Amino acid sequence: MKNILLITTMYPDPLRPGTEVCHYFAREWKAMGYQVLVINYRSMFPRIYTDLASLFPKLAERYIGNKAEMDRNQEVVQHEVDGIPVYSIPIFKYIPHGRYPKRVIRQQVERLKTILRERDYVPDAIIGHFHNPQFEIIGALKKVFPSAKTCVSLHELGPEVLQKCYGRDCEQVINGVDIIGFRSVPIKKRFEAVFGHREKSLVCWSGVPAEYLETSWIEKQFTEGMVSKFLFVGQTIPRKFPKETVEGIHLALGDTDFHLTYVGSKDIAYEETQRYIDKHQLGAKVDFVGECPRQEIIRYYDDNECFILISKQEVFGLVYLEAMARGCLTIASRGEGMEGIIKDEENGFLCEAGNAGELAAVLRRIEKMTAKEKQKMSALARQTAMALSDRKVAENYINAVMNL
Repeated sequence: MKNILLITTMYPDPLRPGTEVCHYFAREWKAMGYQVLVINYRSMFPRIYTDLASLFPKLAERYIGNKAEMDRNQEVVQHEVDGIPVYSIPIFKYIPHGRYPKRVIRQQVERLKTILRERDYVPDAIIGHFHNPQFEIIGALKKVFPSAKTCVSLHELGPEVLQKCYGRDCEQVINGVDIIGFRSVPIKKRFEAVFGHREKSLVCWSGVPAEYLETSWIEKQFTEGMVSKFLFVGQTIPRKFPKETVEGIHLALGDTDFHLTYVGSKDIAYEETQRYIDKHQLGAKVDFVGECPRQEIIRYYDDNECFILISKQEVFGLVYLEAMARGCLTIASRGEGMEGIIKDEENGFLCEAGNAGELAAVLRRIEKMTAKEKQKMSALARQTAMALSDRKVAENYINAVMNL
């Protein structure tokens, strides 16, 4: 039985609820028989930052890109998620998105050595998600546990993020781990364009939850001509282009019958989206259903023919695979997280992020497809998703690390 130490800055946490992307890997590794221990770092900043964020939450959200980190809890909080032990640890720095002071890195390494010693836990693999502070901490832990396989998986879209953070130390920091993981093919390409090809690397896509593959599924029945039932799943924030989504559909379909469903929270781009809908009298054709539990979203995928999310800065995007798993014709952004998974006009479509005119052109291409061609694309989309189940991607991931 081998031990995996997972270190991340994004994990389900009682103090800061976060995305479960890293937990999906941890959960599957545990099911495979590994002993998984998680360290979740909570960035802490000078008090003035959180005070300003509490006074101007919308402004903080606009510039930070997500919810501002508001808690001031300075304690280490232990909890479990699906039987996996998690240490939620505060870590201090002065500037958001900046590098952690070296003394803080040293303190955290000593703290982790104490935790591991108390648990009598010797890691066989140390895996990090997100570069900061994982690169430096895991590089230091490699010196303590030289036989452990070490990996940091990058969610960051551009190598300039690494260069800005680490400056002259960038290459040294990167070379401090055994293998580099990339959350998508575009991230890998951009990284290697600057730092060169990595002999030891992997692409760690997320997997499709079992319920999306195992829940009873009825093959979609397409007809000749244009599809008419569309779905958007995600926050209505600028980089996901909710307004351009309805605009592109409207440009392609005009006054003909269609229906667009938005599933997700109403955020800072909701108002401009609603203004477009009102201006063009599309209210009867569009629904905002709000946030839904993941299990309930399945019925929206099943009820619709075409899933559209032409967002930018999309590191991966599990919703695309979920849509494909349920047989939707799926339109994603070119050069973003789905590139390498979606092959244009084969198992889906790629479109320039935020380009309503190009989205309309893609929809007109769909209109020219025969019912049989749509059926084939739908089936290929589902096959693609089935090959990327939670278990399969987790197995591929850990095997790539362990078999260095």
